[in-house]
Amino acid sequence: MIVKKNLRLIFIVLLSILAKGLCSVNQCPNIKNPLGSIRKRRHLTFPDGSTVSMTTSVVKTFMTHVPSGWFMSVEADVVYHLPDAKVILAHNRKKLHHRQKREFWETLQGALDSRNMNGKACVVRSICEAKTHLAPPGKSLVHDILRAVFTAPLHDEEFHKEIGIAYTELSDPDICSQINDCTFSFLDFVLELNKFKT
Repeated sequence: MIVKKNLRLIFIVLLSILAKGLCSVNQCPNIKNPLGSIRKRRHLTFPDGSTVSMTTSVVKTFMTHVPSGWFMSVEADVVYHLPDAKVILAHNRKKLHHRQKREFWETLQGALDSRNMNGKACVVRSICEAKTHLAPPGKSLVHDILRAVFTAPLHDEEFHKEIGIAYTELSDPDICSQINDCTFSFLDFVLELNKFKT
């Protein structure tokens, strides 16, 4: 009887020691602060000059009897420069995001300007339409990507510094209710492409 009581007592003591040890597995006894708050964020970097390319190819056969086996091929390559250590260390992630967003807006503006359209007005129209035309977050990947590209965080001071004087009209709260000079809706175009089934 006494042996059973002693075994129970030893078992309870061992369980309490084991439970205490399991509770502090993530803590280092020599460090006062938890390691999670000290550990810095990691970034993926690539060697200098690294790029990734995406190739799209369309192949069509010639509809002739002689010569047979001839094909017409049209290829398009898009090259993306991958971030190296200099880019990651030099830029704050949020600042880099704002810069990439501005560069995309300027590229889209230039493409529309080359087609004799008011590119700046079309970018502003897309930003305004992104507030109302897109599905709630998480419903569609295409809508989430468009929201990330065409959202202007006007309350963010770093955004205003990065965008600069290029899109000052975005600070006007009534810009979306004003008449726009753009005849083309970029968001409607992309969303219509999203509806096509293959």
